[in-house]
Amino acid sequence: MAMYVKKLNQVETNSLHVNRAFLRKFAASPSTVKVHFGAWSKQLKVRVSSSLPSDTIGISAQSLEGYTLPPVKYKVMVKGGDVHIGPVLGIVAIKPGAAITLDKVRNYNDYLRPYPSIQGLIYVCGADGISTRAGKISGYYYSPTGAKPGWAYGTFPLPSALYRRAALNPPTYKALKRVLGNRLFNGYFLGDHFNKWKLWRWLSPNAAIRKHLPHTQKLQSRKELDDMLSRYNAVYLKPTMESMARGIIKAVRSGGGYQFIYPENNKKSSPYRTVSVGANEVAGYIANLLREHQYIVQQGIEMKRQGSRGIDFRVIMQKNEHLQWSCTGVIARFGKKNGIVTNFTSAGFASKGLNALQGSYGYSRNKALALQQRMIEICTRACRIFDAKGGNYADIGVDVMVDKNGHIYVLEVNILPDHHLALYAKQRDLYLKQVAKPLLYANALSGFAKSKG
Repeated sequence: MAMYVKKLNQVETNSLHVNRAFLRKFAASPSTVKVHFGAWSKQLKVRVSSSLPSDTIGISAQSLEGYTLPPVKYKVMVKGGDVHIGPVLGIVAIKPGAAITLDKVRNYNDYLRPYPSIQGLIYVCGADGISTRAGKISGYYYSPTGAKPGWAYGTFPLPSALYRRAALNPPTYKALKRVLGNRLFNGYFLGDHFNKWKLWRWLSPNAAIRKHLPHTQKLQSRKELDDMLSRYNAVYLKPTMESMARGIIKAVRSGGGYQFIYPENNKKSSPYRTVSVGANEVAGYIANLLREHQYIVQQGIEMKRQGSRGIDFRVIMQKNEHLQWSCTGVIARFGKKNGIVTNFTSAGFASKGLNALQGSYGYSRNKALALQQRMIEICTRACRIFDAKGGNYADIGVDVMVDKNGHIYVLEVNILPDHHLALYAKQRDLYLKQVAKPLLYANALSGFAKSKG
């Protein structure tokens, strides 16, 4: 039932005020009832009021402990004798140390498109606005009322479900995890989520997935580099924690030494620069790299190219309102001309995945559809392995490469994917569908998805 919930002053402390029609929702008329609002709950005395409208209940202001109670419609359920008000859904959008502003919050307007079916309290906060000790979060809540929907500032309880779009510091993450469990999604803090090395360790034991992974070793010294170059013509050195192709180096043998090829991201520069290192100096070169980051060394895949641009694919994997993995879309990314990576933002471009499979690979529509479906099946299998490993990932981007022979490789998984990629590919409908799914999933986690407004 969709209702307003009013904060009442000058009423009895710790009291819930309802009309007689609402009272009939209980099996017997209770004298007290536990009321839940997000992660907050309190035992309140039940009082019958004849002054409240039929679509409104009231809570004593004192009992709400300073929480803002926005004037929006909530879904109010009586379940197991308790009253549940919600949903209360949060988005952590601002990293530690950064200020939260209305301009930043308005970037999430499109995420709220499914609000009419969700209702309740949805807020956007920064990592620094979370006080797990006090059980409070400060941020901006979405207000659908008025001529133009907008945002207003307030202080709220911890939510029923929390969607992470920015880093959390370790103590905050751990405290939230204790309260919310898997209702905190895309959730590991900073360096504690899976990285490129963990990705290999998690997925490679699965025989069906392993054949779709580039062979990978943890880089610890020259030994691993030489071992991989004895098997493959080229390998890639990748920092385990970086994304968007940052820090990637292509390595090949050259005469009695090595060449390390660095991609150049400046749009006006040449696509890469090369550093030659002799056999006697390479151990020191590797040691210097490892002082800055942990690295993996990975089999080089001979990428398919359109002209001189390398091609890979972003498979958008998200959990839906049925709590199941589904593919929202597939986008092709075309890298810089003659580049060694496919980071399309460096003078590259993006397009619909199916169009690339037909146009750049020359596949028939049926073959392109079959290959895309195979990509999705591989990525879905990988996502289920992530679930089994712990944590709740529900909005990720899987980077996939299809070589010139049509073999599929899973290259990387992004747990904070850039949703604007669909816009770069001129697929606004896909973008809107992608940004709507996380809150639909959060609503399902909260337990209010089946409640009728």
